[in-house]
Amino acid sequence: MIDPAVIRPEIALDDFLPIFVSSALVLIFGGFYVGIYTAVKVKMLKKWMMPFAYLFWLLTCYCLYIMGSLMHVGDFTAKALVVAMIGYLLLPHAVYYMQDQVHQKNEH
Repeated sequence: MIDPAVIRPEIALDDFLPIFVSSALVLIFGGFYVGIYTAVKVKMLKKWMMPFAYLFWLLTCYCLYIMGSLMHVGDFTAKALVVAMIGYLLLPHAVYYMQDQVHQKNEH
């Protein structure tokens, strides 16, 4: 017999469009987050624009939450999504830090 904890409820037919839209918005908002963050760091945008990058990250988290709840993800997958979003928040910081360190060591 299959363990009932493993079986997930079926996704309602009415939830397919919201799942599709929220998953598309995860990609769009995530791109805006990285794009604005990068543009501020390379001085293409003013520093006052940085809160907008974090706003887009929050919107990405919210859309991912909506998508996960509509898809009835399990506890493990929910935790993996949280870890992924924390990683997505920190990854541009790490990339810019490494790029800045390489630039300082090779430029001077």
